[in-house]
Amino acid sequence: MIDWGRFLSWWPQLIAVSGLFILILRKNENIVNGILPVLVTVGMAIGLDHLVAWIYPLVTPGDISVGYSWMRGASLGQWMGPYPIFLSTLTLACMIWFRSYLFCCSLFCLSIVNAWGVILVGKYFPSQILLGMIIGAVSALSVILFGWGQKKVRYYLMSSQENLSTMS
Repeated sequence: MIDWGRFLSWWPQLIAVSGLFILILRKNENIVNGILPVLVTVGMAIGLDHLVAWIYPLVTPGDISVGYSWMRGASLGQWMGPYPIFLSTLTLACMIWFRSYLFCCSLFCLSIVNAWGVILVGKYFPSQILLGMIIGAVSALSVILFGWGQKKVRYYLMSSQENLSTMS
């Protein structure tokens, strides 16, 4: 079980990152509208992950040294924080900003496999995986709200400039 758990918890992340690079190179899209929001969402999720870990420290189910030493959870390393956020956040961000249904469906399947692999390793409780998904959703929502607010401010500034120019 531990070997399958290690395989299912590490390889889906590697496949997802490779697929994301292929998608980015294939789309040849504007950086601001495509790649940047995904990177900001993942970066914000990393920051929120560290904040949540500071407020609510991670408690592991059992100290299985094989799963712990072979990989550090489902977050591609210690620097991403203790909760598994990477693949679920990447999946949600790609669903929102790329809208490539085949890629998003395959990412979703990889994140489900990744969650089961992490549970098989014994590193996380299912509620901790759910908390990682919530962290990813909050970071995606905050990036969406920031973009929406930025558009509103830009519209307000443009309309006020037009009003001033028509008055004079």
